[in-house]
Amino acid sequence: MSTKNRGDRIQLLQKVVTKHYTPVPAAEDRSLLEQLIYACCLEDVAYDAADEAFHRLQESFFDWNEVRVTTVSELCETLHNLPEPAAAALRIKKNLHSLFETRYSFDIDDMAKLNQGKAIAELEKLAGMTKFVLGYMTQNAIGGHSIPVSKSILQVLLATEIVSPAEAEKGQVPGLERTIPKTKGLAFASCLHQLAVAHATAPGNKETKAIMKEAGAVEPKKAAAPPATPRRDAKSPKATTASGKPNDQKTTDKKSVTKKSAASKTTTKATQPATKSTTKKPASKAPAKTVGKGTTSKKAPPKKPTTKTSPPKGSTKRKPR
Repeated sequence: MSTKNRGDRIQLLQKVVTKHYTPVPAAEDRSLLEQLIYACCLEDVAYDAADEAFHRLQESFFDWNEVRVTTVSELCETLHNLPEPAAAALRIKKNLHSLFETRYSFDIDDMAKLNQGKAIAELEKLAGMTKFVLGYMTQNAIGGHSIPVSKSILQVLLATEIVSPAEAEKGQVPGLERTIPKTKGLAFASCLHQLAVAHATAPGNKETKAIMKEAGAVEPKKAAAPPATPRRDAKSPKATTASGKPNDQKTTDKKSVTKKSAASKTTTKATQPATKSTTKKPASKAPAKTVGKGTTSKKAPPKKPTTKTSPPKGSTKRKPR
């Protein structure tokens, strides 16, 4: 995207948001630490919800050191009105821990007297620091020129094609502070934050959609419809396509499988050699003869052998003298 085109889109967005929203100024009686904690509550949150959560923190705990040592779950109970209380609680605890470890106190008002570069570099080292909190502190506490950018604001800038998807993923908005002068930075940042929260909370709202369209937002392209899948009618077991025609794929598959099985059987018979059975069947016994009533059957006695025994040779009978 050219610099001129990006600058024109940013100027159009500024004109639209300042037309539809009223800037909310930061409280002047807050210390730098209170500005830091308030910014942790304000990220991706409406102003009234952030005010309520911040005041509840002040009333529920003795001092900020007690907040530092409190568990996240207990802080979530105090910040229950926020959309993501756990994320806000983690930001607050991490920043307080980092300040206590580096300064051993929570007094950071001296940063307003430091050079802006040194003050910003020290804030960047805090563990819970985000780009939105850093931009809010730079703009409202240190007196520098920076537009706070959060996830919801990046979604607006992405929809209006001010940033590309790759830039939005990195959280970069080239030319934003260069296009918006410092004198208009506070008002633009506050109005843009209100539009971003409204768009993230209720993107389907007619008023919000009209403002986004006026600011040059492009509606996302609809995803292509998936290909029609075969459906099965309740009456017919055959599958039908989206046009209502039966899908005969399964039938043809069954026929082809049947033909293949028949062919395989034929080849099996042809290849097997013809063998004759060499075993003889046992002879069937003749049925026993039945004897009529009143008759008895006698078995014939076995015949004696009729063989004659001849005397041995050389043996003769002597006659008595």
